[in-house]
Amino acid sequence: MSNLNPGRQNALLLVALLVAQLILMSGSVHQDDGSTSLEKNLVRLSQPFIGVSRMVSGGLKGLVNGLHDLRVSKKENARLTQEVNELRSELNRYRADALENSRLRRLLGMKEYLSPRAVGATVVMANHSGQERVVTLDRGAGDGILVDQPVMAWGGAVGRVVRTSSGYAWVRLLSDPNSGVAGIVQRSREEGMILGRGESVLEMAYVAGFADVVLGDRIVTSGLDGIFPKGLGIGRVVQVGESSGISKTILVKSDVDFSALEEVLILTGMDSSGQGMEGGL
Repeated sequence: MSNLNPGRQNALLLVALLVAQLILMSGSVHQDDGSTSLEKNLVRLSQPFIGVSRMVSGGLKGLVNGLHDLRVSKKENARLTQEVNELRSELNRYRADALENSRLRRLLGMKEYLSPRAVGATVVMANHSGQERVVTLDRGAGDGILVDQPVMAWGGAVGRVVRTSSGYAWVRLLSDPNSGVAGIVQRSREEGMILGRGESVLEMAYVAGFADVVLGDRIVTSGLDGIFPKGLGIGRVVQVGESSGISKTILVKSDVDFSALEEVLILTGMDSSGQGMEGGL
């Protein structure tokens, strides 16, 4: 352009202006639908950008809605989880109350059966140090409790009172190695001494080698020890071994779960004859 003289430059500029004017005039000509070619071209050129804009806008809107729904779902899940936990806790309370009511009803039934020769008591402490098995009851001398009175629970014999204070009594369980109770095989009437082993499995000692004792035999108190009345349940034979000397080796699984004792009865007026007890509570 620098080699062109001024007259030719002006002529070319004039031509360019005329072409631009013609383009603008043609673009401004209205079509049948009232729009111009320029407008249509601008719309055609902008459509890809509009599509992308709509896509981005729709994606952002979906993302925002998704995050909102997620927050709502988390809140709802938290609320439902809390309700489930509350219902589970309430159900556990109902179950515990039902078990306690069942135990108390059975204790009341035993007390009515033995009344007025029995006092109900609750275990407030258990001492299982070493092989010693002693529980503390919330009844004592002030309630007429005396040393050597027998104690029972639903199922059978538990132990005997070994010490008292004005408000408490200490009971040595049958599972204590220092405990013992005279027992008898309910079926064959074979007699022996039930000794503790520090666990729920007891030993029946001093049973003749030729005695008629088999697995599953029920063992009850015989009343011969002068402490426990006759007929209280003790347990069932779970092992009959070879004779050791003149005595059989017999193991008895206790009818009472000593580790789960909560309520018991102290027999305050029973004598060793145990009238009416042979059924074996």
